[in-house]
Amino acid sequence: MDSEPKTEPKDVPARPFKLAHQIVSLTGISFERKSIIGAVELTIVPTKENLRLIRLNAKQCRIYRILLNDVCEAEFFYFDPFLDILQGDSKVRSLDVYSKNHLSAAQKTDPDVNCGELLIQIPPEGYHMIQEGRGLRIGIEFSMEDPQGGIHFVIPPTSEDEQQPNSAHMFTYAYENSTRLWFPCVDSFADPCTWKLEFTVDKHLTAVSCGELVEVVMTPDLRRKTFHYSLTTPVCAPNIALAVGPFEIYVDPHMHEVTHFCLPQLLPLLKNTVRYLHEAFEFFEETLSTRYPFSCYKQVFVDELDTDISAYATLSIASVHLMHSIAIIDQTYITRTLMSRAIAEQFFGCFITSHHWSDTWLAKGIAEYLCGLYSRKCFGNNEYREWVQSELARVVHYEERYGGIILDCSQPPAPLPVSSTNPASATSKQTEIV
Repeated sequence: MDSEPKTEPKDVPARPFKLAHQIVSLTGISFERKSIIGAVELTIVPTKENLRLIRLNAKQCRIYRILLNDVCEAEFFYFDPFLDILQGDSKVRSLDVYSKNHLSAAQKTDPDVNCGELLIQIPPEGYHMIQEGRGLRIGIEFSMEDPQGGIHFVIPPTSEDEQQPNSAHMFTYAYENSTRLWFPCVDSFADPCTWKLEFTVDKHLTAVSCGELVEVVMTPDLRRKTFHYSLTTPVCAPNIALAVGPFEIYVDPHMHEVTHFCLPQLLPLLKNTVRYLHEAFEFFEETLSTRYPFSCYKQVFVDELDTDISAYATLSIASVHLMHSIAIIDQTYITRTLMSRAIAEQFFGCFITSHHWSDTWLAKGIAEYLCGLYSRKCFGNNEYREWVQSELARVVHYEERYGGIILDCSQPPAPLPVSSTNPASATSKQTEIV
């Protein structure tokens, strides 16, 4: 019998440092070239005095220079195994071979096992900086052009109407642990830290990111301005996001800590869409008997988002299709439910995160459960029961088609169940018995 792979935490190599703080500074965001120029600075605390290699995550970034404590330049190597998954053998058309190589590439860059695409080598003249318990600052200058993921630039077609506002904007997106697609970091849920975020944009644009807005400073030429955000509550890199555009700003009249952003000429729809959002905060705080874990909350509505809404620390990026007027009643149920779930994920998912991938279901499940309780309060018990029934039907349909739901991704999937709606699995089971 084949032995299962060992996935216990004791078999995972420990990262030889702790992440304490990170600064992200994007100084050149170009909509014409769809490019970004910036720098990051990670403050780490070595746990071993013989630390000689530092592995970080970075994809589709062009790295220019890496400095240690602003004085010592370090040599680095960049290797992304996903760029050549088939390892040069273009004749292979087997899905099994591709899947095996894809898994191997993911394991080679998994930050939870002290791996990454960017390998930094400490030079001999920098050995004296590595002292256990003392911080080491790693400055990385980088750029990217025409990114294939992680950042999306929305460039609407040019209009001859001069009164039509320019609604070009950009935002970050994607699945979990893909922050590496737009800046170097430790792209893991297990390494929260404090953040300082700086974004320089044209003077007619607004940069919305995680944390509390500290100040907005104009550049000396008065053509651009820099937004400074500070996040003093430790969060992990996958919960950092950014949206830049000519947004109209609406401060929630019921909760001044909550701010909403939308594209030009959509402010009337925005006001109607978010008019009951403060009730979700009050419900969750009362249900959990605790205060909202952050100092502020921002909600940005953008176009061409591939999901309905995505939650990040103090920030949610939502699709413009969730906005509706007071005359559209049906959309109210969907929009209020999705926005309340994003707020629930601020408690479980952004503030309280999973340490291992096998724990992901718990935070997401609690947030979804809290969202269901709020929906019952808003729309009644019948609506709540219908939602539970539809979710159960989805689970049954999934398990009949693909097998048992995998809560721990380190374990092999369960076999397909035998049922009248799944004759293929029933036939294979009968064959085994015979």
